[in-house]
Amino acid sequence: MNKLGFLFLFFLFGLMGARFHVAHSQDSSDSLRYYHNIIIKPENSTGLNSAFRFFEREIQGQLEKGDTMPAVQNLRRVAIGQYELGFLYESEATAVKALKLLEGQKSNEVTKEARSGILNHLGIVYKQLKSYEKAIYYYEAALELALDSSDSIPTLNNISYLYLDQNEYELALKTSSLVLEKRLQQNDSLGIARTLDNLGFVQSKLKMTEALTNMEKALNIRQRKHDVSGMYTSHHHLSEYFLNQGNRQQAIEHAEQAYDLAKQLNSASYLENALSLLLDLSDDSKVIAYRKLTDSISSAKQIQENKYAVIKYNVEKERQKTQMAQLQNEREKKYKIIFLSAFLLAVMGTVFIVYRKNQQRKRELVQTAQKTEARISKRVHDYLANDVSGVMTFVENKLSASTNIKENLLNFLNDIYLRARDISVANAGVDVSDFPAALKSLVAQYHPKGVSVITSPYSNINWDDVPEHKKIQLYKCLQELLVNSKKHSKATLISIAFNGKGKKNEIVYSDNGIGFDVDNIVLGGLNNVETRMTEIEGSFSFESDEGKGFKASLLF
Repeated sequence: MNKLGFLFLFFLFGLMGARFHVAHSQDSSDSLRYYHNIIIKPENSTGLNSAFRFFEREIQGQLEKGDTMPAVQNLRRVAIGQYELGFLYESEATAVKALKLLEGQKSNEVTKEARSGILNHLGIVYKQLKSYEKAIYYYEAALELALDSSDSIPTLNNISYLYLDQNEYELALKTSSLVLEKRLQQNDSLGIARTLDNLGFVQSKLKMTEALTNMEKALNIRQRKHDVSGMYTSHHHLSEYFLNQGNRQQAIEHAEQAYDLAKQLNSASYLENALSLLLDLSDDSKVIAYRKLTDSISSAKQIQENKYAVIKYNVEKERQKTQMAQLQNEREKKYKIIFLSAFLLAVMGTVFIVYRKNQQRKRELVQTAQKTEARISKRVHDYLANDVSGVMTFVENKLSASTNIKENLLNFLNDIYLRARDISVANAGVDVSDFPAALKSLVAQYHPKGVSVITSPYSNINWDDVPEHKKIQLYKCLQELLVNSKKHSKATLISIAFNGKGKKNEIVYSDNGIGFDVDNIVLGGLNNVETRMTEIEGSFSFESDEGKGFKASLLF
C-alpha cells in the first residue's frame, strides 16, 4: 500500500471511536484527537515527541488500571505513527506488544477486530521491509479474523499491492477482482471507485483492454463525489498507464492534473509525489540522470537505515533475553505447581478411566438383557403362539360343541394367541442399521385403525451419535407407548416429536385419548419404559388426567 493509502486508513482508525477506545472525559478525548492528528500530519520533531510522550503516558496509565483494550488501541496508533516516520522495526515491536496484550483477552467482536488490524499492520511493515513471505503470512492471518466481508477488504487490497510489488500480476488481478465482488455488494460508490481504479491499474500491467475503461469509470465516480484525494490517485495511475502506452503527451496531462489536485490538498506528501511523477516524465537527459542518481542514493540510504534498525532491534532483543533470564528462577518455582497439576490430572484421568469402564459394563449388561429378550421372544413365538394356533384349528374343525361354546372358546384362544404374539414382538430383536426406517416401520405396525399419527422428521435427531444399545431401548419404549395407546387410550390423534437439543435429545409422545388418573392405576407398561430409560442413563416423565389425554417425554 502506498503512503497516501495508509494515511487514509489511519484516518479511518481515528473515526472508529466505538471500536478503538472506551469513553474518557471530554478533555482526554480532545487531547487524543490533537495528538492523533500530530502523528498523521507532523509539522516538527517537538510536536512528534509530545505526541509519543502523551500516548506513552496514556498506555502506562491504562495498563496500571487494567484497561487493556484502550492500551492496545493506543499502541496501534503509536505503531502506525512509527511506520509513517520510517521506524519500521520499532513499529513492528510496538505492534507485537499490542498483540501479546490481546492474548489474555476474551475473544469477541472488539478483540477480533483489534487482532485483525494489528496482523494487517504487521503485514504492511514486512511488505515495506520486502519480507514478502512474512507479509503474506500476517495478511492471511488477519483475513481469518475478519468479522465480515467489509472487514476483509482493506487486507485483500494490501495483498493485491503486495503481488504488484512482486510483479505477480495474475495473482494481483485475482485478488483485485475478489475485492470488486465484495465492494459491489455494498452501497459505497467511493469504495467501488477505489477498487475499480486498483483493478484497472493491475489490468494495465497485463495489457488488458478493459484497464483504461475501469480507471476512467473510477475517475468519473470520484469527480461526481468531489473526492479530491481519489481524483489525484486516478490521474496518477492514468499518467503511468499512458506513459506505458507510449503516449507521453496524455501522461503529462494527467500528471499536471494530479499536481493541481495536490496543491488543492495542500499536503507536502501529495506535492512531493506529484512532482516526482512530473520529473519521471521529463525527457531532459540531465533530469533523467539526476533521478537515477537520487534513486540510487535513496536506495543505499534505506539499506543502511534498515541495517542500523536491525542492529537496534537485535540489541533490544538481547536486553529482553537478559530480563527473561532473571525470570528463570520464578519459572522454576512454577514448575512445582505444574508437577502438582500433572499429578492431579493423572488422578483425574484414572477416575475417568474407571468411570468409562463402569459405563462399558452397564452397556454390556443392557446388551445381554436385550439378547435374552430376543431369545425369549423366539421361544414364545416358536412354541406357545404356534401351539395356541394349533389348538384354535382343532377347536374350529374337530371339536363337537354348541356354537356359542365354540365361539367363546375360539375368542378366548384368539385373545391368548394375540397376547403371546405381542409378547414375542415386544421382545424381538431390532435392526437399527437404518434407525429412522425402523421407527417409521414401528409406527406403521402399531397404527390403530381410524387414528391419525403425526410425526416430526425422524432426522431431527442425529442417530449416528446414539449408541446401538440405546437405540434398541428407545425403540422398545416407543413400542410400549404405542401398545398402551392402542389398547387403552381410545385416541383419535397421536403425535410423536423428535427433538435434537445439542448434547441432549428428546422424544415427546402424546395422544388425545381418555387419559387416566395417575394415582389410581397400575402403571405396569409405563414402569417398563422408566426402567429401560434408566438403563441407558436417560429419563422418562409423563402427565395425564381423566379425559385430558396423555403426554410422555423420553430424554436421553
